[in-house]
Amino acid sequence: MMITLVALILLSMVVLRITNSFLFTDNIMLESKIKLQAISVAASIIEGGIGLAFDDNSVDTDSTTVFVSNLTGLTAVNNLGPEGEVYGSFDDIDDFNGLNFDTDDSTLIGNNFLNLYGDVYNIRCVVDYVNGVNPNVSSNTRTWHKRLRVFVTSKVMSNAAVSHNNYADTVKMSVVQSNFSY
Repeated sequence: MMITLVALILLSMVVLRITNSFLFTDNIMLESKIKLQAISVAASIIEGGIGLAFDDNSVDTDSTTVFVSNLTGLTAVNNLGPEGEVYGSFDDIDDFNGLNFDTDDSTLIGNNFLNLYGDVYNIRCVVDYVNGVNPNVSSNTRTWHKRLRVFVTSKVMSNAAVSHNNYADTVKMSVVQSNFSY
């Protein structure tokens, strides 16, 4: 009788240990999936940005390219952002400045992120002029280089970071677009 009781206790401990391992593995797999989707979302935003014109002043009303040869012809530092456009109809990279939305925002025109599974992502974008020698440094004046930074976070990513005693988890990606004239 005693051997049976010890065997049942050992079996219960093994089952509990295996179940705990499965739950831990599922958690890691979910966190990985969410982070990979966040990277994909950030990459999509960046791809959309670098495919656009460098500056609003270099796009004519009929969407043809206009040559801007002087830094003063570029958009002022404090005016970076959309000039009345909404996401999905941006015509230059600095229109992404100040963009902030959640992927479940069905009112957002051209929202390509509604069918993501797993979590709701918050996307925030910042565009600034950067120093040509050191693109990690923002410039307070116009330059021939603009940096698009994309920050993506979600509840699952933030909760996972808290449970691992880290700060809020955010995917951060950036790209520098330059305008050269010859």
